[in-house]
Amino acid sequence: ASLTRCSIWSTTSSSSFNNISRLLIKRQSQQQSWKRMASTVEASNEGIEEKLTAPYGSWKSPITADVVSGGEKRLGGSAVDAHGRLFWLESRPTESGRVVLVREPEKPGDEPIDITPKEFAVRTVAQEYGGGAFKISGDTVIFSNYRDQRLYKQSIVSTDSSPVPLTPDYGGPTVCYADGVFDLRFNRFVTVREDRRENSLNPTTTIISIDLSNKNIQEPKVLVDGNDFYAFPRMDHKGERIAWIEWGHPNMPWDKSELWVGYISENGDVYKRICVAGGDPTLVESPTKPKWSPKGLKGPTGFKEADSYSCVGGFVIEKGSTGLLTFRLLSMKVP
Repeated sequence: ASLTRCSIWSTTSSSSFNNISRLLIKRQSQQQSWKRMASTVEASNEGIEEKLTAPYGSWKSPITADVVSGGEKRLGGSAVDAHGRLFWLESRPTESGRVVLVREPEKPGDEPIDITPKEFAVRTVAQEYGGGAFKISGDTVIFSNYRDQRLYKQSIVSTDSSPVPLTPDYGGPTVCYADGVFDLRFNRFVTVREDRRENSLNPTTTIISIDLSNKNIQEPKVLVDGNDFYAFPRMDHKGERIAWIEWGHPNMPWDKSELWVGYISENGDVYKRICVAGGDPTLVESPTKPKWSPKGLKGPTGFKEADSYSCVGGFVIEKGSTGLLTFRLLSMKVP
């Protein structure tokens, strides 16, 4: 039996050796052919393009990110001024993604008009998501500049007007602003501020005001604070009340948020606050995007306001027992 096994093994080994020999001879022949082909290609490309060798994963592709994204402009937020002219944000890949405020052309067929000078870009990074980077009132726009995150004021009448800074220079983009509104009663700009000067991982968020009548740059005035996040500050038509959305850790705004209304004193402070929606702990709801209705017009639910009441409305995100998010229109009377 042992002789049989040896014979079988010997026969198999001899056959395998012959097969391996033939494969090696074939491989050597192929390698020689490949070398001749490579030398021919190198000779034909000599003087045209230098051959480069790079470590795995570091080879530079001729198809760059600029090639992929360079052909399309991205359009952002839009607004209409008092003269009915349309403005919008335009992100330009050919300018390293710079975001420009653009005005519609004066005549049909003409090119749109750039409002933002080349050394500026309209973009905020507040609360990471950004948004609400500019606001127009009359012939003035206030915008957040991307590089330093400061707020600037600029005329939209003349295309060669230079932006004027409104907020202090903190030496870098450590303080951001977003979603501001004009307060005509006190000639100021009310906006959300995110401050990372003391803690970059857990910044302080407040609602602040900036005096537009003072030519000197001053530290903004804090109107509302105390919670982790604020959004959508909205003044009523008389400038006597302000509505806003707030929420705290660990919630996201669509998990649980609250709609508040604050009453403004003669010196511009918020002296009284009431929670209009979202304060009931037994309900999982998230009001968002509040908006004051003009006096005398019907509110979102169709009722007409009384003389001593105004309507603040918006949307509410509700989370049911199944986890499904639903939206409903919110309308509340506020004395």
